[in-house]
Amino acid sequence: MELELEKLRTTSDGSANPKYEKPSCYELTKTVPSFDSRNGDITLFLSLFERQAKRAQIDTKDWVSGLLMLMPSDIVQLIARESEENFDNYNYIKSVLLKRFKLSPEEFRRKFLHHQKYSEKSWREFTFEISNYFQEWIEGLKIDSFEKLKNLMITDQIKRRAPFEAKDHFLDEWMRLVSPSELADRLDEYELVLSDRKYETKRKQQFNPIEKHTESNQRTVRHKPFTGTWNTRNMGYPSRNGESKQMHKFSCYSCGLEGHTARFCPFKAPKRVN
Repeated sequence: MELELEKLRTTSDGSANPKYEKPSCYELTKTVPSFDSRNGDITLFLSLFERQAKRAQIDTKDWVSGLLMLMPSDIVQLIARESEENFDNYNYIKSVLLKRFKLSPEEFRRKFLHHQKYSEKSWREFTFEISNYFQEWIEGLKIDSFEKLKNLMITDQIKRRAPFEAKDHFLDEWMRLVSPSELADRLDEYELVLSDRKYETKRKQQFNPIEKHTESNQRTVRHKPFTGTWNTRNMGYPSRNGESKQMHKFSCYSCGLEGHTARFCPFKAPKRVN
């Protein structure tokens, strides 16, 4: 009888085991600062949130509820528009937030490569930031093995050395190209097509001298006032079709001067009348 009374004292509900208290997501408000949508970095904020949620042993299905407590009203309204089946899916909500702040795998790559250490931050903080950028970069591209990571590093070096025109040409798929061999084949094909186009353009210029000659004539046409005979007046005047008339100058075989014929030569001796 005394043993039964002792059991009743240890548990208020009369059960043999004490009741387990589930960790509350409210505890996250004590360890994670609220997110500033204007000046904050969403990736660093989410990384800190996830670490603290794991440390507090919060169930993953309650992470979205804890996240809403730390978000401004405009972000809360954005999340509230999601469907019921996706509302408790933290990974889905995370992707929505990254899309809202326009952070793609390529943007994480830029942050990882160009992120600067500020004097007010420690090297440990800087290491945490670039590590997070790198992690988001490879996760966005679904890099989950050493072989894929190696290919990504090699591909990134090739992309750095590729001409800007090639990047613009493959703009729609540039971010998704993570295979070195595939990227190399695409670049070789692009340069081959570009070389053929340059050759074709050069060949057309070499075998189309009429257009070039016409343009040259149009630049050299000079309208001169009438200062002499009919032949001089029509020298160099353009025709109706836009091409200049190239008149041959007459020369007198009697005196050797140009601009008239022997018939109208002023130096010609008059005929004798019998």
